[in-house]
Amino acid sequence: MDRVSGLFSTAYFPSICYLQSYFQYTECTIEAFESFPKQTQRNRCEIFTSNGLLRLSVPVHKINGSKTLTKDIDIDFSKKWQNEHWRAIQSAYAAAPYFEDYQASVKDIIYNSPTKLIDLNLEILNFVFNILDENVATQFSSSYAREHELDFRNIDFMERTEINSYQQVFSYEQAFIHNLSFLDLLFNEGPFMRNWILKK
Repeated sequence: MDRVSGLFSTAYFPSICYLQSYFQYTECTIEAFESFPKQTQRNRCEIFTSNGLLRLSVPVHKINGSKTLTKDIDIDFSKKWQNEHWRAIQSAYAAAPYFEDYQASVKDIIYNSPTKLIDLNLEILNFVFNILDENVATQFSSSYAREHELDFRNIDFMERTEINSYQQVFSYEQAFIHNLSFLDLLFNEGPFMRNWILKK
């Protein structure tokens, strides 16, 4: 495979479509020098609960207000977000086939989070690499480039893009929800999530 590099935003427990795009490349760069935008996949993810779709958001502290760069975004630990996220994930997926296999790792990522959002999200990516036994050479950008040949920074990978369906915990009672956080796929399909993420 040719060594080509995609440019992506950072993402918190990213969506299935984000990972599908990410794994199309042998190298990827994560944008670190953009002005951090509000209400995006950078600090948000979506899971499927008994009440339907739930969006989880990591509270952040912008040291320079709206001009704070992504690399400088601190996680706000004064909020009890870790408890909220883990309880929501546990409630949503305790009955999933692979929850027991991966719950400890996911809980550890959440409760032992680094102080920088970008570092937390990199740990999550490394977790995915380990599950899939696949690696994408990943680096942070060293400056902000307005244009890039393979630029995915402003794509909303949280859109309800249609994907191949799989058995979700609550899909007997509710319609299938497309393109959630990979956590939904992981707890329901385990290592077989590679069949959805990797497009060889």
